[in-house]
Amino acid sequence: MKKFLTILSISAALAACDVQPSAPLRMQASDLASPHVHHGTKSDFVIKDYLSGECEFPAGIDLYFWRTVTGTLEHELNVAHITGHRSSMDVPFFRGAKRAITLSIPGFEGEEVKVKGVFNAWNSDATFLEWNGNAWEAPLVLAPGEYAYKLVVNGEEVLDPSNEVTVPNGFGSFNNVLTVEGGGGEAPVAIDFQYVSEESLRFSAIPEDQEVLAFFNNRVIDVVRDEDGLSIAVPADAEEWERAWIRLYTARNGQQGGDWLIPLKFGEVVIDTKELDRKDWHTSIMYFAMVDRFYNGNPNNDQPVQDSTVHPRANYQGGDIEGMRQKLAEGYFDALHTNTLWISPITQNPEDAWGLWNQGGPVSTFSGYHGYWPISNIKPDHRFATPEELHSFLDDAHENEQNVLLDYVANHVHELHPVYQKHPNWATNKYTADGRLNTQLWDEERLTTWFDTFMPTLELRNDTVADLMSDSALVWITEYDFDGFRHDATKHIPMNFTRLLTEKIRAASEDHVYQIGETYGSDELIASYVGSGKVDAQFNFNLYDAAFEAFTQEGATFDRLRKALESSLTYYGHHHLMGNISGNQDKPRFSSMASGHLSMSEDSKLAGWTREIPEPTERGYRKMAAMHAFNIAVPGIPILYYGDEIALHGGNDPDNRKMMPFDFSPRQQQLFDRIARLNENRTNIMALNYGSTTVHQPEPHLLIIVRKYMEQEVRFFFNNSNEDRYLEDWDITVPADGEIYQTRNCGQFNQD
Repeated sequence: MKKFLTILSISAALAACDVQPSAPLRMQASDLASPHVHHGTKSDFVIKDYLSGECEFPAGIDLYFWRTVTGTLEHELNVAHITGHRSSMDVPFFRGAKRAITLSIPGFEGEEVKVKGVFNAWNSDATFLEWNGNAWEAPLVLAPGEYAYKLVVNGEEVLDPSNEVTVPNGFGSFNNVLTVEGGGGEAPVAIDFQYVSEESLRFSAIPEDQEVLAFFNNRVIDVVRDEDGLSIAVPADAEEWERAWIRLYTARNGQQGGDWLIPLKFGEVVIDTKELDRKDWHTSIMYFAMVDRFYNGNPNNDQPVQDSTVHPRANYQGGDIEGMRQKLAEGYFDALHTNTLWISPITQNPEDAWGLWNQGGPVSTFSGYHGYWPISNIKPDHRFATPEELHSFLDDAHENEQNVLLDYVANHVHELHPVYQKHPNWATNKYTADGRLNTQLWDEERLTTWFDTFMPTLELRNDTVADLMSDSALVWITEYDFDGFRHDATKHIPMNFTRLLTEKIRAASEDHVYQIGETYGSDELIASYVGSGKVDAQFNFNLYDAAFEAFTQEGATFDRLRKALESSLTYYGHHHLMGNISGNQDKPRFSSMASGHLSMSEDSKLAGWTREIPEPTERGYRKMAAMHAFNIAVPGIPILYYGDEIALHGGNDPDNRKMMPFDFSPRQQQLFDRIARLNENRTNIMALNYGSTTVHQPEPHLLIIVRKYMEQEVRFFFNNSNEDRYLEDWDITVPADGEIYQTRNCGQFNQD
């Protein structure tokens, strides 16, 4: 039994480790051991990711990549059992689905042909192509899914003429898409959580060849099968826990089935969201405010850069933390039914102008209004807040049951930062080995590239630098009581820093500190940063890109969005904490694209600089509501970019960063109310927080998402065609180019 050989080899090596729960009597969902995926015959199992506190390891053993697991797993679902000094932990251990394929590109004989895509981190030198007499070929090992790519022929990027499938790349052009099909065999059957009877959870039946695995917190428990379904008994010690969890996983023929995550309170299954609180992060509805552009609460701290080369759009507008506090006190976020605030960086930025826009329209330098040019990592910028104002804002937010996340920049500093001034050798090289300027080489030099010539990237692989920067981040938790971090540029931060900061946070805070990262790339790359010992989540950019296209482009099918959603569920699970955004500071405004005032084939940043983007059309408002409804419907944390609740318009940076208006028009107020109602339903319905997720696409222009939790059921219907659609199987008519949703709680459906 190869399964048990793997378990025993890990268990026997850890007899000196203490793995007590980090929060006695309350287990945060984020403290549950995340699944380890073992692809093929070899994987690195990072044991310390799952442990808190100090552990003793044999001499010469790497504390992180301590165990390389080899061999083929017999089962789809396995368990790694870690035995400690006074306790133990069970870790889900899954067999991966990667398989070998061949990428074939006919033509281009005698040319220099390379390929770059999500499967090689967009590095054109990472994949070797060989000419076979008819085509260029490259062996790849990939999991089922879709992978964007582009050819590089004689140094120029071109589309693959043999592949007609393309998607917009966000820069005014397109990429090809490589599709890797699954390995075959019948898919897993979805399991319904049906009811609770005599302290047992009852689930629907599954085929005999479908594997099932269950956990209570971080301990494997039995699943009883009978002809009517599955049964899981609530362990007796669950009564001791204010918050505990039952987890259920299934798999069949190389495919993961829908997992379940069910909260318990002192041994009872939670059936009402009133039993949950802001520390149950699955209930979060997040609002991202760019501080300088939200609300000016203290005009006395206004200090725009006095430099005529700075265009007004690129200068400080006066928004501050006192403005955030005032809007909180006025009940703005209560009315919107959000419960988590993410604020842009507030650390000290330079006083003068830097950078340059000279690519069309006005020529402008920039101020540091956005906060991403730190010259201090521990001091609030005087234009945003005093320490006292920041404490007051956080106290008021917590009293109002709001979490607050701080946008933290660890990857780089401004060249005026004392760290760089004193230790320039702590930065990565400004030039590559072949003499090129090492700026904005996002994929080729992922861990070393500079964002601009005045923004040195720190060499966080240096233990001294990583230790200093992680201590700086910790200040915002220990001295200011933030509830979590949004990490800037996670893709460009080495994993040793991510693990070190998480380890320090676990030691310093009794509560779980939520961390969400920013990474553009494949689902596999994004997922590699997420899990025990790393960050809790990342922004689900691949899902956003597919949703952005589906909801803004007239007549678009839901094919790509459905596949992106299915891939998201595969890589992150059905109860993940990923961020599902409506937009952000690096994207054109959704409503302007949906209104047809921007085109997918143009440079939206240039458009924002060179012309005045009109206010949204009726379609822009309507599709903005549909986009948010989609984010409410799917697993993860819905995130509103400030202004999207009223369909604020604009191109890309800086046109997407207008000052937030609060004198709403009637149409803006109508959209605000619609989004608030969606948020309120998300808050009040268990099925939208911990329910199962099934996805249906009965025809190309129709998408149906169903969430269920015992007797609760919510159905979302999206129609992208230009005709009303009557769905006989669902007995509902979905309006042309529209969306509706239904809710049921132990009775008939109510429609909205």
